[in-house]
Amino acid sequence: MSEAAPETRTLGLWTGVAFHEQVRGWVQAEAAAEGLELTGEWAQPHARAWSSAIRFETTGGRLWFKVNGVGTGHEPALVQLLSELVPDLVPEVLAVDVDRGWSLTRDGGPMLREVFAPELSWEPWEGLVARYADAQLRLAGDGEAVLATGVREVSPRTLPALARSLLEELVAVPPEGGGLGVEDARRLDDVLPQLDAWCAQLDAFGIPSTVQHDDLHSGNVCWAGSVATARIIDWGDASWGFPLATMLATMNSLAFHAGMYVEGRPVDAPAVLRVRDAYLEAFTAWGSHAELVHLVDLARRTGCVAKALAYRSGLRDAPAGAEAELGFPVRDWLLGLLDE
Repeated sequence: MSEAAPETRTLGLWTGVAFHEQVRGWVQAEAAAEGLELTGEWAQPHARAWSSAIRFETTGGRLWFKVNGVGTGHEPALVQLLSELVPDLVPEVLAVDVDRGWSLTRDGGPMLREVFAPELSWEPWEGLVARYADAQLRLAGDGEAVLATGVREVSPRTLPALARSLLEELVAVPPEGGGLGVEDARRLDDVLPQLDAWCAQLDAFGIPSTVQHDDLHSGNVCWAGSVATARIIDWGDASWGFPLATMLATMNSLAFHAGMYVEGRPVDAPAVLRVRDAYLEAFTAWGSHAELVHLVDLARRTGCVAKALAYRSGLRDAPAGAEAELGFPVRDWLLGLLDE
């Protein structure tokens, strides 16, 4: 870890003049190495507790700088690795500074949700998830390299212990601070044996662990005109685990933006299920369609733990009140284990 790292990972400084000047100098040098010059136009669309991005215009097209906080600090190294192993999946990476949590990539195109209205996006999504599934299977043999980037393993074999540890942590926090009340804690404790059984079922099918994006929605897909040229961004929530758990975020997001999501009810709109089925085509060697659909249901249920852990990591060293402003998502996602 470099001496500058603690400063760059402080949310307030990500929007400060000194940080912007430091970033601009780095981006300018890295762009020059590619034969590019900055035009002077730039913008910072967001600065969140876990990361921030700055857009730079150059003589050779738009570039994106990203800084990750300590809880998502694996992302630069992971994206660099993905650019080597599955280069068609992510935007072109020009530079990374792993110690400072910095990365610089070429623009991958507008967000998918800016190009397609939800009701027109079903066919693109069917192609996208099929490509993504193929990439997951290609990455399944690269666990050692992926884990070396700092990505957490949240697989069926590790998830039960991780859930118990998180439950213990939240029990020690008062409800007004994002912790668990006595009744919720008891109900979660009661469901843990069932969680063990769900994970055992997932593991028994033998589908290999791989990179699981865990936040694959239309705001994290760049559309450059076709399924083949689309690129996936924002790997800060990624884990190494059961691939089908991707369908938790993807199916929920598709249903929500299409006005088909009802909290507490299964996601069962036919258009969403067609996307799910397109994704599952890559996994037919491990089971029948009915068996794979059952595994998606289990993975979506157990995936609540992974989402809770992702928020817990992302909110490390966050400004006071940041978690409350988000509605205490760590607790909220863990309570998702109780949904029927």
